[in-house]
Amino acid sequence: MSTASVSSVDWIPLESPRTPRPRPANALRALLDRHRAPLETRLADECQRLGDCLDGLSEVLGRAVGTQGRGGGRWRPLLTLTAAEACGARAGQAMDAAVAVELTHTASLVLDDLPCMDDATTRRGLPATHRLVGSAGAILVSVGLLSRAVELLGSHPECGGALSADWGRTVGLAGMAGGQAVDVAARRPLSPRDRRLHRAKSAALPAFAMVAGARVAGAADRVCTGLEAFGRGVGWAHQLLDDAADLEEDRRLGRATSDRDPCAHSQRIMRQAHRRLDAIPKLDRNGRVALSALAEHVIEQAAPEPAPGEAPGRSL
Repeated sequence: MSTASVSSVDWIPLESPRTPRPRPANALRALLDRHRAPLETRLADECQRLGDCLDGLSEVLGRAVGTQGRGGGRWRPLLTLTAAEACGARAGQAMDAAVAVELTHTASLVLDDLPCMDDATTRRGLPATHRLVGSAGAILVSVGLLSRAVELLGSHPECGGALSADWGRTVGLAGMAGGQAVDVAARRPLSPRDRRLHRAKSAALPAFAMVAGARVAGAADRVCTGLEAFGRGVGWAHQLLDDAADLEEDRRLGRATSDRDPCAHSQRIMRQAHRRLDAIPKLDRNGRVALSALAEHVIEQAAPEPAPGEAPGRSL
């Protein structure tokens, strides 16, 4: 597996009875300092390499992935790198998997923005990919990103087959694609089966991100299962807060037709996710704290702005 440009993240957590338990804020700052810059460098390298086959493609890919800034929080690949460390590996060993996670996420956004899907004209303040290269071009960009993702995963010498199989289930009709299909069909109310599948649109990739880091580290099946459940909870809680932001906007415009509280539901999901994380055996102590801190940061960043007169912030 290539580990180019990732020497600064080759870090092994130290375990000692005398090592103080890290504070969550310090753990978050440390993992961002270690991982963010090498991840961005590697993503930029991937876009340049993939784009060499066609004139102008590198710029299109760079815009889609956000390599010139506006790349989003990158929290899904950060979950992969942090999970690998928590399972005893060096983060550099999981960089290919982390890049694959972000390329998969980007491909899903390119498809989501298409006129036949969400019909979005912008993404992160810039023209959506289909506005630059047309719908056909955007679909091909997405296919190219997905193919590179599975190529990276399948190239792992020890667990490439397992990673590729996990990825196929994540992206396929029982995962992200099926969840998007439920969204496009827009039948309400949803049946319990459809509701579970719809949830996979947002929760399947964070779950895979966690499993990928664990597999690269050679973690036991029980650990992989526990981290998968934690990642799924974080993904679902994040989506609920995105729903809450849309609901808050509808309420301000007088269009809300429901008294549901996605924020409260998100809090419940996160409490459950943290309990699952605490129950996973044989995780590095520092890594466990780092995963918890990263998850809290993700949820905090996704929380909708309070309405005028409301107290800012939400307790999770």
